[in-house]
Parts: sequence; C-alpha cells; structure tokens
Amino acid sequence: MQIADYLSKKKIPIPSDYNKRKRGTKSLTYGLWQQSTVRFILSNEIYTGTVIQGKRKKVSFKSKKFIDLPEEDWIKVENMHEAIISKEDFERAKKVINATKGSRVVQNDYLFKGLLRCYDCKGYIGIRSPDKNGNIYGRCQRYGRFGKFDVCSPHNFNYQVFEEQMLEVLREVCKEYTNTKKLEEIAKQTKTKQAQEFDIKKQIEFFKKQVEGETKKLEVMYDDRLAGIITLDEYMKNANRIKEVVKGYEQNIKELEQELSGENDRTKSESKLDNLIEEFLNMEKPTKEIIREFIEKIEIHSDKQVDIYFNFKPLQEMSEKLKFICAKKEYERKVG
Repeated sequence: MQIADYLSKKKIPIPSDYNKRKRGTKSLTYGLWQQSTVRFILSNEIYTGTVIQGKRKKVSFKSKKFIDLPEEDWIKVENMHEAIISKEDFERAKKVINATKGSRVVQNDYLFKGLLRCYDCKGYIGIRSPDKNGNIYGRCQRYGRFGKFDVCSPHNFNYQVFEEQMLEVLREVCKEYTNTKKLEEIAKQTKTKQAQEFDIKKQIEFFKKQVEGETKKLEVMYDDRLAGIITLDEYMKNANRIKEVVKGYEQNIKELEQELSGENDRTKSESKLDNLIEEFLNMEKPTKEIIREFIEKIEIHSDKQVDIYFNFKPLQEMSEKLKFICAKKEYERKVG
C-alpha cells in the first residue's frame, strides 16, 4: 500500500495507461495505483529474465474451460531475456510478501512482525497495539481466539524489550561469526580452499586424459577388427572391458565436478552472508527486509525462552555455540 501511494503521488502511469490499453469508461480512481497491482509486479518472475508457461491447461480439447496447474508443473525457462532485477532482490521481496501475507495494515510495522511463532501450538504470535502506558505486548493469537477452550497459553511478553534484546543477539552472532572467520582465514582457510580446488581440477584433468587414452585404444582395436587382425569375439570382449573402464573414469569426473561446484556454491553463499552482515552491522536502524534475510522464524516458549532459526547454517551454529556459553556462565554464576 505504501508503494502504491508513493507511485500515485508521483503520478507514475499505471500499467494499463503505460500500455495504452482501452479501458472503456474510466473510474474515479483511474490513474491511481492499487496495492494488488504492486503485489502482482513484485511477484512476477519475468523481471528476472525467466519465462513461465503452462500455468493453465484446457479441461479437454472439446471444452473452452481452463484449470490452474500447481506450480511444480509449470514450465520455467531462465535467462530468456535481459533481467531488470537480480534473482537475489526478487527473492528478498518474495520473503517479505510471504511473511506479511494476510496481515492487517497497522500504523506500527514492527521489525519482527510475521516471524514470531508460538513454540507450543506453532501458531503465530501477534503484536498488540500500545496500551495507555505505551507498552506493546506479544501474545499467542491462537490462545487469544480459543483460550476459553483451554487451547495453549498467553505467552505474553513485552515486545519493546524483546526487539531490543533480539537485535543485540543478532549483532552478537554476526560479530562472533566475523571474528571466527577472520581467525580461520588467518590460520589456513583461504590457502586450504585454493589448494583443494587446484587438487580437484588436477584429478579431473587426469581422468579426462585416461578417458581419451582408452578411447584411442578402442579406435585402434576397431581398425584391427576391420583389417582382420583380431576376431569379432576378441574385439567385443576387449571393447566391453574398455567401455567399463571409461564409464568408471567418467563417474569419477562427474563426482569431482560436483564437489568443485559445491565448493563454489559454498563460497558464493559465504560471500552473500558476509555482505549481509556488513550491511546489517553498519545500519543504525535495521529494516524488516534485512531481518528476514537472516531469520526464518523465532519461537517463543511459555517460560519466555526464545529459539531463533537462521536462514544461514553458519549463523545457526554460532547461535547454538553462544547459547551454550551463556548457559554455562549462568550455571557457574549460580553454583559459585
């Protein structure tokens, strides 16, 4: 709605006006952007260079009726034309849309809205409007609706305190990840990766030469067979043996190439995470969008315990490590 209002104020032409389509009698709101139009544009994968076909099909060749097909049956072809946005930006927008789907438009749009879940009933944790003292509380929505039937429990907590603490936890996890990675890189990580990649490429090259050599043997044997130097049985026996050897070499090449591709994918993922962490740590006021890049969901227990589920495995591991250290310190404090 905010985007639609912005475009309307700037008098940006609506799609039908831009495409000069005839609309018959124009309504009073013609030329004003609807939020449904903005949502459709933000959800349209064609802007990433991807063409999608097969969303619908005819019931039968005799009928004019169409039925919608599930997304897994659609035909998607990437890089069919020049993209005007990156796939990364498209996915970021998609996460925000999915997280806020079905939500009411409210005056206050909180950072962790849409990410909070009840640990016990797995329902959403709602963020209530400020009370007369300006305090904002979170509460299990399922309890709010069905609490009179003994469904779940309130899970009440002060949202302002929660948000402040969560941002601090996220900063701590990001800083710890950055510091740990720097230490690993100083010690060995960068050289080790380069050495491993070089070794894998050498092995691939070796097996490719072996395939080339065995193929040449097969060609020579074929010529010998035509010249009558060897019998058909001898040729078939040795040819089958060579084909099995070649098949083994090709399997080795495939596995090594997959390993090399996996290393490259991990490097790209780490690079994306590094950029996000740098962006987040430099932000004075983090945005909902970057919070959703880091966090998949947050579960709240009835005793106020919090479980954070990160979108990146290294951050999840770092979070568990910090949680263990904090728990150990708390135990030592109580015992001591």
